Amino acid sequence: MCVLCEDGPETTDRLFCCYYAAAVLWNRVRLWCKISPIYGFSVKDLLEIYEYAGLKKHEEDILEGVDLKIENCLGLTGALFKCRSMIIDFSDCEKWPGRVCEDRRHNPKMEGNSNQRAMEGVSSTTSDENKNYESVSNNEQEINLGGSSSSSRQYSRHTPKQIEELERFFKKNAHPTEKERIEIGSKLNISDKQVVFWFQNRRTQLKTQNERHENTLLKKENRQLKLENSALKEVIKNSLCNKCGAQATILDESIHKQRVEKENMWLKEELSRMTSLVNQMWGRPLSNNVINPSDIINPITNQSQMSFDIPIQRNGYLMQASRAMEELLKLGVVNVPIWNKNKEDGGETLNFVEYLRAFPPCLGTKPLGFVSEATRFSSVVPMTCSTIIEVLLNADQWKEVFMGMIGSCTTMEVISNGTGGSRNGALQLMKAEIQLISPLVPVRVLQFIRFAKQQVQGLWIVVDLSFDSGMEGHMTRRCPSGCILLDMQHGLTMVTWIEHTEYDEQLVSCQYRQLISSGVGFGAQRWINALLRHCESLNAITSTTLNHHLFPDTKRSLKALAQRMTSTFCGGICLTDGQQWDSVVDHAPGIPRIMARKCITGSGESMGIVTSATYSIWIPTNHQHLFNMLLTKDRCIWDVICHRIAARNMIHLPLGQDETSPNCISILNSNIATPTEDDQIMVLQETTSDMTGSLLVYATVDIPTVSVVMNGDDISSVALLPSGFYIVPGHGKGNGNAGGERGSMVTVGFQLLHPDIATSNLITMETISMINDLVRRTVQGVKEIVRSNQ
Repeated sequence: MCVLCEDGPETTDRLFCCYYAAAVLWNRVRLWCKISPIYGFSVKDLLEIYEYAGLKKHEEDILEGVDLKIENCLGLTGALFKCRSMIIDFSDCEKWPGRVCEDRRHNPKMEGNSNQRAMEGVSSTTSDENKNYESVSNNEQEINLGGSSSSSRQYSRHTPKQIEELERFFKKNAHPTEKERIEIGSKLNISDKQVVFWFQNRRTQLKTQNERHENTLLKKENRQLKLENSALKEVIKNSLCNKCGAQATILDESIHKQRVEKENMWLKEELSRMTSLVNQMWGRPLSNNVINPSDIINPITNQSQMSFDIPIQRNGYLMQASRAMEELLKLGVVNVPIWNKNKEDGGETLNFVEYLRAFPPCLGTKPLGFVSEATRFSSVVPMTCSTIIEVLLNADQWKEVFMGMIGSCTTMEVISNGTGGSRNGALQLMKAEIQLISPLVPVRVLQFIRFAKQQVQGLWIVVDLSFDSGMEGHMTRRCPSGCILLDMQHGLTMVTWIEHTEYDEQLVSCQYRQLISSGVGFGAQRWINALLRHCESLNAITSTTLNHHLFPDTKRSLKALAQRMTSTFCGGICLTDGQQWDSVVDHAPGIPRIMARKCITGSGESMGIVTSATYSIWIPTNHQHLFNMLLTKDRCIWDVICHRIAARNMIHLPLGQDETSPNCISILNSNIATPTEDDQIMVLQETTSDMTGSLLVYATVDIPTVSVVMNGDDISSVALLPSGFYIVPGHGKGNGNAGGERGSMVTVGFQLLHPDIATSNLITMETISMINDLVRRTVQGVKEIVRSNQ
């Protein structure tokens, strides 16, 4: 029972909050400090008054000091009545607020006067005893010697050694048992009550420190959240519009709602108009029919039945492209478990189980017999973002940059060139032939939408999506694929390339199926490597420090001639150069495929027939190792045509960062000191190599052609009949076993001129035998190099 009023339990909260004199005192503090009314239900509430008073920092510190001072005074008042055996004189009731409380309990009429007397009693009492009470702390204990007045109270300060021992015990156990307290007291020569008081005070002190520390952390976190909130507001204010790329305006909610309602009304009208148009075309209502999702995804799958007007078609393309771009952006951001990291080359392959759970199919159900391959690869490219976008939207530049990968490409229709004088929102229909240089892998013929859009400042996305999916004759579908371009400083761009394709696997030879399904054949890393190789070649040609012995015009002319040679070589193997090739002998085990075409008028070729012989074979060695051996070993072992005249470098143009780069263009000639008339022939050769494959192409050129190149003149009329090798990683001889690279798949190609043959049906068996023997001797030479190196 409370010793002051005997009207409730004796608790700290009652003394500090419910006691009448305390309530009056807090009211006076409120009036003096000019703050809101103080409502305290516990001591903790009173300790935190300064935090919720809405004051400035220095004012909070002052209020906190007043708060602690008053609590010390109230605590001293309670301590005066702790000892029930004391004889207390209540004759001077104004000095003792307890008497006021008792009188008020017996005589409620005294409430008005007792308020004033209580405050005066508290002030007078605490002013006399405050000095003594402030000296009591964790390290001091109050000792009553049995006297009848407060003047007999004594204080005992603990020695540093006692404090040290108490702190050590406290660290071990903050709540000692009675037995432990007795042991501590006997060891330190203090009473058990002193031990109890010390541990109580120490626990209270620790709790207060922890609460203040927690409060400080919460304040700091609150300030940090305010800063983040302000930063997000600034970002929202400076955001760009997704449609036009201009500064976005934050609209009022009511205005935004009105616009949405208007747009919704317009869409309903558009739907009604389109439904009416279809009813007129088909001659029957569609109100009870369910719209097929594939009709929305592929609005032009049947031109004869769905001959909508061009604006509606374009809206359909834009809807498809927008959905594809949204998926591509998500695929560019997510990681595990959607993407699986490839430890060998740093690329990533798509986890199709997780992909199908997260994304609905953009092109509808996969056709029967089709399989999917999808890869992702990122790299920093030394080219600006705008330049890359122009390359991707220009068919001729796209083919030139990705030489060897694109057999042919055209822009079927330009729906939009972009808005605001930029390529933001550019939308066009394209057709392309994507190839892997081998007669055993069919060319991927694609018709697709290409859409470029700026998401935010410095971030662009270019996405492709097939719009001919399901049409007869097309055995490949291009799912959302493309690149995410992040503009960086110093003309650099972070490129994240994603390739996702569905294709008919039965058309691919078993020897190449594992290569294609792993993403090496047509994957994202191959596109990135081609882009990096193009940037390096541009730097080598335009640089004044690299290849300084050659004039810039000479380097450009030499590069253009080598590109023509490589394009002709790839077109002869993949049949994608736009020429009409006639089949002479089909590819079979041990037998090369032989095709024939007429000579191109106006290209410098003589009259007659050009034959193309190609053959693919598995070689049991690493593809890059085999490529190095072809360059370093004796050429006469494998080159059955030009080994005598291709003995040394006359001109060497590295297209990489240094002279040892495998990407280079060379002009080779013989070692004969006094060449004869037959030795007036040289060899133009280009080599490229990366993790996905290696290419070696060469063709004979005469001295006048070399002079044209050295002078930097036009080389469009120079005739070239290239030969060479394309080497890719293999996966075992004739099987599709997984487990990484096992050997190499080598494709040998020759193009030969037959001036005495007018048409392809006049090719004799003798000519075919000669071509077969040429291929056989070349393959035998490659095998001999591998055996000699084992």
